[in-house]
Amino acid sequence: MSYETSFRIKVLIIALIFGIAIFMIVYYPLLSHQTNPWGVAAPKGQIILAQNFSLDGVSYTNAIPFTSSNNALVLKGNDDMGETLTMRVTTPDWCIDLWVWGGSSSGWQRKYECAREIEMSQYAFKRLPTHEANEILYWYLESGYVIVLHKDGEVQKDELVNFTVTYGGKTDWGAFKVGFKG
Repeated sequence: MSYETSFRIKVLIIALIFGIAIFMIVYYPLLSHQTNPWGVAAPKGQIILAQNFSLDGVSYTNAIPFTSSNNALVLKGNDDMGETLTMRVTTPDWCIDLWVWGGSSSGWQRKYECAREIEMSQYAFKRLPTHEANEILYWYLESGYVIVLHKDGEVQKDELVNFTVTYGGKTDWGAFKVGFKG
């Protein structure tokens, strides 16, 4: 074998190794990556204004409501991984009330009162695509549900409230800072 032929074979082998390495580094993660893994899309540290309001005779002071009208809680994901999801508040002294609309005859019903952890059906959320390709779905709370996060005690300005949401064995975190008007 001549020197030129052996040199060409060596260059070809080196080019092949670099080609495989570039494919593994660049293209393989793109091809194997899940485009829309399940998780909490919002809030992720945003400031949410505390509100004073009443719901079916229960008064809340400096509480944070997650409703279909404010879309403060947004989940994401395409996979159907079971019926229920679990929301758990991890900040001390904070708890969750879950209100469900029972129709005109029953009105608002409180399913959980000052719980650290609640379970909800995945069907409490409407799944909407982000664009016309329908590849990525965001989950917004349906209009018949209100999640109220409130504190037993005085709420501090810019207090950080952390929570987790678990669905199908996958857990993701969410957080917000409490803000006040004025």
